[in-house]
Amino acid sequence: MPSDPSENGKTTPEKGAGTEPPRIGTDEWVAQVASRKRQTRGFSGWLAMRWERIPLGWRFGMVLSLLILIPLATNTQAFLDLLGISNNAFIVRTATRFLVFALLAIGLNVVVGYAGLLDLGYVAFYGIAGYLYAYLSSDFVRIGSLGIDGLHVPALLSIPLIIAVTAMVGWLIGTISLRLSGDYLAIVTLGFGQVFVQLVLTSTRVRVPWQDRPVNFTRGPNGINRLDDVTLFGYTFESTIQYYYLFLVLLVLVYIGVRHLNFSRVGRAWRSIREDELAAEVMGAPTGRLKILAFVIGAGIAALAGSVDAAWQGNVVPVPRYSVLTLINLYAMVVLGGIGSLTGVVIGAFIFTVLPEVLRSSAVAGVLFYGAGLIGLYFLLKPFKRYALILIGTVSSGFLLKFLVLTLLPGLHTGLPEPGSILNQAVQSWLVIPADYKLVGNVVTGLSALVLLLTILARQRPRLFYPLLGISIYMLAFSWETRLALEPSATRILIVGATLVVLMIVRPHGLLGKPEVRVV
Repeated sequence: MPSDPSENGKTTPEKGAGTEPPRIGTDEWVAQVASRKRQTRGFSGWLAMRWERIPLGWRFGMVLSLLILIPLATNTQAFLDLLGISNNAFIVRTATRFLVFALLAIGLNVVVGYAGLLDLGYVAFYGIAGYLYAYLSSDFVRIGSLGIDGLHVPALLSIPLIIAVTAMVGWLIGTISLRLSGDYLAIVTLGFGQVFVQLVLTSTRVRVPWQDRPVNFTRGPNGINRLDDVTLFGYTFESTIQYYYLFLVLLVLVYIGVRHLNFSRVGRAWRSIREDELAAEVMGAPTGRLKILAFVIGAGIAALAGSVDAAWQGNVVPVPRYSVLTLINLYAMVVLGGIGSLTGVVIGAFIFTVLPEVLRSSAVAGVLFYGAGLIGLYFLLKPFKRYALILIGTVSSGFLLKFLVLTLLPGLHTGLPEPGSILNQAVQSWLVIPADYKLVGNVVTGLSALVLLLTILARQRPRLFYPLLGISIYMLAFSWETRLALEPSATRILIVGATLVVLMIVRPHGLLGKPEVRVV
């Protein structure tokens, strides 16, 4: 229908036009708030809108096709030269680790994201499955009196059995902690996880009634080695690329299963418990059984990932694979992707597993560093005219400073950092780099944080803000070229940490998480 022009010359659609009515069971005000939040401006909003218009099946197929082609697409010589590696075995192994952690993150999201249960012992299920697979599929279990020199149970029997046993452990933990919530549940489950690790580390000399000598149940910190590969229907998975496609199939199946579960009555009941357990119980939801079910399903998914991962690795080692560090990484993946978002936790797993490995290459790290800096600077300085003026002014000032220094101090020898990419050479062309650039780089790196803080504090004073911003850009570029790019092992940790801090400040609900709407 036509609309009346507003005072500013824009047209305002009639109330209700062009909008879909809220779904049954959704408050109209909440639906309007969610609709307004989806209306993102600029290129990112346009891109998100175009992506959402693509049918869900097509989107899923596009992402799946990309994952299928990763081992082939990354095997080109140009791509390998960019990363500074000779073959793509490292890339495939990193991609396989991503799939393992994506499975684990989906299982943790069932417990934490859907049911709202703070489970800090989740990694123990992952470890239990790994050790069960080591018992059932290696030479470790030997009983001389029975003539058994190792159990080699086929994967079609061992993996379902391991999933069932681990799910029973999840049922037991859920039953014990049924009346607990919040911090109390977190303490109990954390204790469960720590007890598992300590038992694995110390169960090396255990006396049992039917043995004259102590029995080594876990081999302690050394773990159990030489595990059998997974064999399904006569096909044995041996290489990393074969396990990559196996994990990809498992991830797709688990993703589809959990997604359907999320949209079922059980999923809606889980979300109601997460939001308000008392209200859910008053409405007739069996909260106790639903909590236990979340523990069981989460443990089963962890068992699937843990058993196949043990076969792929060929061993089980308690530390660091099943330690608190892995738990922290998993929670970071879930929080970064968005608690309760199935796609978000997969993206979070991708960022946490792939980004640190990609940053091992100084060339790729430089592209990401400058690319992220330019994008962030654009959103800070919009519109584009102001953004371009600041960049042109900073680079021009750098060239002028370099000309003056070399003119007034002709004896100054310009340093030569290690040759980098064309991007590094372009940036170095307008920087003054002395001979002792490493020492100066240490000082500038420390001062750049202080100058950046002063720049942020001067945000509301344009006459002070823009000069400080130009100085900050120059100092950060100098720090990267003289120090950070030369030490990728430390730099990648700094970049990942800084990226997470910025993302959590900008989007505290995660990349794809839903923002919480409150009436004040």
